[in-house]
Amino acid sequence: MKLLKPILLVCFALFSTLGFYATLSYFERQNPPPSPIKAIAQTGPLKDALKTDYLAELLNLSVDYPRSITVEETKKILLESPCIKKVAVSLLNPETLYIDYTLRTPQFILGDVENLALDKHGIAFPLSPYYTPKRLPILYLGEGHFEEKKGVARHLLEVFGDEVKMIDVSNYLEQSLGKREIVISLGPHLLRLTPKRYLEELAHYQKIRTKMGDNPLIIDLRIPSLAYITSIVIGPSAEDS
Repeated sequence: MKLLKPILLVCFALFSTLGFYATLSYFERQNPPPSPIKAIAQTGPLKDALKTDYLAELLNLSVDYPRSITVEETKKILLESPCIKKVAVSLLNPETLYIDYTLRTPQFILGDVENLALDKHGIAFPLSPYYTPKRLPILYLGEGHFEEKKGVARHLLEVFGDEVKMIDVSNYLEQSLGKREIVISLGPHLLRLTPKRYLEELAHYQKIRTKMGDNPLIIDLRIPSLAYITSIVIGPSAEDS
């Protein structure tokens, strides 16, 4: 009897261990670990908007050292990139990630900060190295009250579209009335407007702009029903000298 008890304990431990590994093997067969990713396929509104190598770098994937990554983890990492607006991820096969994504569309180039743009929702993101050079209006925001200033700038862009070359709302909330202004460059004309009455002042400009021609002018519309017009003197170019 003294020998039987230890033998029974050893047998119980042995069967328990065998049972554990048998169960583990079953679940591994039912849910095999994800295979290492060896390829990335991408689609989107713009063909190859981002280099596949860049996507692989974001995901820490390498052909030489492939690793497994889940669809959920892939989506989370890609959405952390400031230039990616939305993304859908799936597996084409166990070793190939399929990524469909949309980049943010730049609406303004920020003049206050180098290599930064804004989309129509006011989200800031870097231009280089993700975007090819574009001719976009330059926006100067200055300090503070960014959402209010961005809203005014977006409205001006909606009204005048491709005519807008530059918008400066950095002095939008200046304490001094003499300095408080919105500046907008429309073709050859540079307009100075008040934050409170800029819609009326723009309507006034629309009535008189045909008389201005294409001459480079500064047009100050901040006094109601008046327009102070100053010619912009452009110096000789390097080719003329």
